[in-house]
Amino acid sequence: MAASAKRWGHGLIAMSLVFCGALSAQAAPSVEWSAEVGLGGWVVPGKFAPLRIDLTAASEGLGLLEVTVPQAGGGRVTHRRAIRLAPGARQQITFEVTVTDPRRPITVRLRRDGDEIARQEIRVGSGRVAEGIVAALTPERAGLEFLASGSRRRAAYLVEATMPSRWQFYDAADLVVLDALLASTLLPAQQEALVGWVAQGGRLLVVPRDGLPAEPWLAALLPARVGPPAHLPGFPFPLLRLSPEVPTERTGEEDFPLAVRRRFGLGLVELWAFDPFSPAARAWPGRVGLWQSLLATPGPTAAVPPALIDELPRTRPLPGSTQVALAGLSVAYLAAMRLVLRRWSGLRGGWILVPAVVGVFATALYAVASGAREAARSIAQVSVVEVLPEARRARVTTVVSLIAPYGGSVTAHLPAGAAVRLLEDGWIVLDESARTVTGGARRGSVALEVRQIIEIDLYAAVVDSAAAPQLLFSGDSPPPVDGLLARGRQIYRLGSGPVPRRMPLDPAGWTTWDRPGVLGTDLASRAVEVLLAHLAQRPEELWLVGRHVDDRTALRLPGGGMGESSRLLLLPVTLP
Repeated sequence: MAASAKRWGHGLIAMSLVFCGALSAQAAPSVEWSAEVGLGGWVVPGKFAPLRIDLTAASEGLGLLEVTVPQAGGGRVTHRRAIRLAPGARQQITFEVTVTDPRRPITVRLRRDGDEIARQEIRVGSGRVAEGIVAALTPERAGLEFLASGSRRRAAYLVEATMPSRWQFYDAADLVVLDALLASTLLPAQQEALVGWVAQGGRLLVVPRDGLPAEPWLAALLPARVGPPAHLPGFPFPLLRLSPEVPTERTGEEDFPLAVRRRFGLGLVELWAFDPFSPAARAWPGRVGLWQSLLATPGPTAAVPPALIDELPRTRPLPGSTQVALAGLSVAYLAAMRLVLRRWSGLRGGWILVPAVVGVFATALYAVASGAREAARSIAQVSVVEVLPEARRARVTTVVSLIAPYGGSVTAHLPAGAAVRLLEDGWIVLDESARTVTGGARRGSVALEVRQIIEIDLYAAVVDSAAAPQLLFSGDSPPPVDGLLARGRQIYRLGSGPVPRRMPLDPAGWTTWDRPGVLGTDLASRAVEVLLAHLAQRPEELWLVGRHVDDRTALRLPGGGMGESSRLLLLPVTLP
C-alpha cells in the first residue's frame, strides 16, 4: 500500500512538473520585437503616423498582429494584419495609426491560434508630441537646430530605410527636405508616396547637386535646371545657377536666384542654390530667413468642409415589409391568445396551450426582429474627388456613416489605398489583410473619414471665342455628369447627363444660389450645397462640381452594395 502511494506521489509530482513546464513554455516569449511610432519618433496628435514593428519569431506558423490605439473621448481604433511567422526571419510591419490622446498607451498584441503569445505597450507621452515636423533625408544630421528655439516643430532626420512608402505617413510633416543625391536610392513606392503628398499640399525642399542629373520622377517636380556653381559677393560659399523652366517665384537676384519655387498640385516645391546642411551654410545667418519663409508659406484651404458629415443619415427606418410583418404577427398573437383563453383555458391541461402559443409567437417575432436588425445595418457615404492641378491625380475624401440603429456593428470593404480616420466616439476594427472596416457605437452609428489618391487626367478652362466664352476640357478622363459651375454665390447649370468636352457659356445663364433645397433634397444635392457654401468663401475662384461616374472610391457592403452613396467631382477651372 505504501509503495503504491509512493508511486502515485511520484506520478503526481512528475505531472506537476510537466504542467508547470508547459505553462512556462507558453509564457516564455516566442518572439523578439521592437516598436516605434511617429515620423522620426515624433507624433502630431490627430495626424497619421507610422507605427513600425520589427519582429523575429522563434517558431513557424500563422499569426495575427493587432494594434489598438485609444482615441480621445473613449473610442478606439484596432488594426489587424495576418502575418506568416518564419523562425529566425526578421519582419518589419508598418501600420498607419492616429494618436489623439498621447497619454494613453498603444497596445500591440501577437496572436496565434487565438492565443496571445506576446504583448507590448507603447507609451508616446508628451515628450514625443510636436505641433509639426520637418523631415530631412540628408547625409548630415545637423542643420535644423533653429527649430529648437521658439517653435513646437521638431526635426526628424531620416534615412532611406525610414522614408515612408505611403503618403499618409507624411501627414504630420510641415516640410520634407530631400537631398537630390539620395533621390536615386528611394524605392518606387517611396517616390510615389512623396509625390502624392506634395500634390495634396505638402512642401518639399530639394537640395541640388552640381553636375548630377535629377531622377526622372524628381525632375518632373523641380522648378529649375541646375547649372555650374559661381561665387557671388556677400556669400561665403558658391551658389549653383538655377534656370527656371516653369512659372516660378524667385528669391534673390533675378539672373542668379537664391531660391526658386513652383506649385505642384496643391503643394509647393522649392529649390535652393546651395546645400543648407553644409558646414559653411550652417554658419551663414541668412539661412534662417529662408527656412522661416518656406515654413510660413500658407498651405491650401481644405476643399471638403467638416459640415459635410452632418448631411449623412445616422439611422434607418424599418422597411415597410418588416413593419407589416411585425404588425401582422402582433394581431395574430392577440387573436390566437383570445381563442386559446376562450375555448381551452377551462379544460384539464388547457393552460399548457398558453405558454406554447407564447413560445411560438415569441420565436417568430424574434426571427423577424433579427432580420430587421440585420436589414437596418448599412452605410451612407459621400466622396469628394478633388482634382489636383497639373498633377494627374485627385485627392479623394469620403465621409462615411456606419449605421447600426439597433446595436451591433457594420462591416464594409475599403477601396484601394485608403487611409481611415475615426471622427467621433466609437470603435472600429481595420482588417488590413481583408481590407475591411468594422465599426459601431453606443448611439447606433459611427462616422469615419476615408482618404485616398487616385489617378485622374482632367483639366477645365474657360477660353474666349468670337461668339461667347466656352468651357473646354482636356485630358483622358471623362468630364462629370450633371455638372454646374460655381463662383462665389453664382452658379451656372451645365445640364443633365455627361458634360460635353466643349460647350459655349451664355453670360445670362448665371443665377444666384441663395437658399437650401434649390438643388434638390437627396444626399447628393445636399452635399453639393455644402460644397457650394464652402467654396463661396473663395469668390475669386471658378469651380466645376458634378457627379463622378467612377465607383473605385466607394466603400462596399459584404453583398456588394454601397448603401446611400454619392460621389462628387470637384475640378478647378482656369480663367482666361
